[in-house]
Amino acid sequence: MHDPLPTLDEMEMALADSGVVCPLTSLGILHVAGEDSGEFLHNQLTQAVSDLGGSTTALAAWCNAKGRTRALFRVVPSDTGMLLIADAELLRAIQPRLQMFILRSRVALTDLSGSERLLGLAGPTAETLLTEAAGSLPVRPDGLTRAGDLHVIALPGDRGLRYLLLGPNEQIETFRQRFRDALTEGSEVFWRLQDIRAGLPAITPETSESIIPTMLNLEPLGGISYEKGCYPGQEVVARMHYRGQLKRRLYRARVAGDPPAPGTPVNDLEGGEAGLVVSAAEAPGETSEMLAVLRIDKAGDEALTANGASLELLELPYPPPA
Repeated sequence: MHDPLPTLDEMEMALADSGVVCPLTSLGILHVAGEDSGEFLHNQLTQAVSDLGGSTTALAAWCNAKGRTRALFRVVPSDTGMLLIADAELLRAIQPRLQMFILRSRVALTDLSGSERLLGLAGPTAETLLTEAAGSLPVRPDGLTRAGDLHVIALPGDRGLRYLLLGPNEQIETFRQRFRDALTEGSEVFWRLQDIRAGLPAITPETSESIIPTMLNLEPLGGISYEKGCYPGQEVVARMHYRGQLKRRLYRARVAGDPPAPGTPVNDLEGGEAGLVVSAAEAPGETSEMLAVLRIDKAGDEALTANGASLELLELPYPPPA
């Protein structure tokens, strides 16, 4: 039998003390390899993938022709191409569609979810252990260091940087067992809560093809390049930027009770549509926190609800899109 996971309160205390290690089984990894892999992704995503150096990762959206986000990736340079990290279920669903755009390009797509996995680590002791394992750590959000088959990716967090450790299954499981002796094992819910507090959105099957990337705050998060040239949906995204037509954006909020599912409508006092939930997670104190795309003209209302629970808007750690 496995030991029961600590409570969220205990995970919070551990994050401030030694640190946490969180297995992230809901995330998948898609390997994009071949001579044309960089150019292929550059032409498909909102991010200038060809400009990424070997020590930088980036968020990037893949859109449909109407400019709505099919998937949101963290793009990770690798020795053998590019790695795309996203919701595992969504990756499986979109891989055949992404394959259709390859045409004659020398590109191969491989789902690595069965052979590689991810750990989330945060906290001072976690940094020490990870440095011992990888040799060095990235020093700023979106940074990347590599050690053999391991990739270490830095993410923003409430108490300094957090880290994604990506590598082969056996190696990651070995590190997980070793780290558990010095760290508190956290849950995927707790890691999602940290993403929400950092204002990092996620796209799941429930929200795929329903949100324009600008509304996900990808501008302040560095996930959209307006100089890179064409990609599916580029005209819609560019028009929203240059003509100042942004009418919805990502907000962080708290509700009492259980977290609403992605895609749950947010309603105003009259029951009208005011937005939708992008991601949500249980938080301490019998509450939940969420990221939701809301109509900007409705965000100041005091009577917004999701599943009947009132929203309390919270601050994001970065300026909203202009």
